[in-house]
Amino acid sequence: GKGKGKGKGKGKMDDFPRDGKAAPATIASAQREARDSRFSPIASAQRDARSRFEKDVLDKIQGRWVDEADPNSTYVVEGSICSVSSGDGSRGFRNRISVYGVEMCWDARRWWHYLNLTDLYSQGENVTKLEWNPAKDSPPTNQIVWLKAPPSEEDEKKEPEATEDKPVEEKAEATEVEAGEAS
Repeated sequence: GKGKGKGKGKGKMDDFPRDGKAAPATIASAQREARDSRFSPIASAQRDARSRFEKDVLDKIQGRWVDEADPNSTYVVEGSICSVSSGDGSRGFRNRISVYGVEMCWDARRWWHYLNLTDLYSQGENVTKLEWNPAKDSPPTNQIVWLKAPPSEEDEKKEPEATEDKPVEEKAEATEVEAGEAS
């Protein structure tokens, strides 16, 4: 019922000496828990290197891509998520792109591909083509090649462009004034 068990905690005041010093067994167990909860320096360095590698590759492949074999299929990479759209109004998919071992993996759940990193790095900073090869342990599927696509019309509407007449700030203000006048 209500009220039973109140006032009972994990430790009682009788468990600790009255002079404020913890018993030696308590100190040893606290140190053991702290040591076990931390990662080794090697594991931390490996995790940090994997994070840097993943960020480097993801930074290079951000943006809008189109399928080489099917120009109606588009891929938009934002962060570590790839949004897949076939362009015919059918259902779109959101897949994860992440590091798996020493590979960059595009995981679409029913199959997965590894990015051809040799080809990616050979292109330098201006990446225009990505080759996704089926992973060894993936169900049977084909290679997918992405080609860099221009920004979509929606992306262009989001970012105001500067013209020779008006800088971006003035153009944005003018658009706001025009919108205010229209309402």
